[in-house]
Amino acid sequence: MSKTTKILVAGVGGQGVVFLTNLIVKSAMIADIPVATSEIHGLAQRGGSVTAGITLGENTYGFLEKGGIDLLIGLEPLEAQRCASYLNKKSSVVISNSRIFPYSVNSGHSPYPDIEKFVHFLEENITKVIYITETPADIKTILRNLYVLGRTVNETEFPIQNEFIEKAIVELAREGFEEKSLAAYNLGLAKNQTLKTIHG
Repeated sequence: MSKTTKILVAGVGGQGVVFLTNLIVKSAMIADIPVATSEIHGLAQRGGSVTAGITLGENTYGFLEKGGIDLLIGLEPLEAQRCASYLNKKSSVVISNSRIFPYSVNSGHSPYPDIEKFVHFLEENITKVIYITETPADIKTILRNLYVLGRTVNETEFPIQNEFIEKAIVELAREGFEEKSLAAYNLGLAKNQTLKTIHG
């Protein structure tokens, strides 16, 4: 793989940002793709904002500069919006509408942002937006990150082939969750799922 791809994963502690990051890194290693990742930033276990950067390809490094990423995977829409400054006109974004209200919203001190307005802004300024408005009811909350990854692989020019991702899922999934994890990922891969795709 000669092309460098920079990925930013964003979400809230408990949504599986750390697991998803480790999974992408493991998949790259199995595929023999050079990979580097930044430190995980945020409160991964306390419901706070969590982000991680991944670089795939030649001359890899974990640090991601503002305006320099190719793909943003947002497991929570507000957290995706917080990362907008990392995008450029050629970027792709995948956003799950799994909203987790921060304390300021729950306490009534501030409103939750208008995500549809944010999606429209992205439509006007970047290459592709995939806005996942619904997750199949039979997917457990803990496995939604894998469903989002499946959509990402299906709908973007993801740099790692599916076979390597599936191998990594089997290796990293908790004991007894291997089949359910693969099922959630493969549901995301399914082309007949309903989603909103916007091409800029």
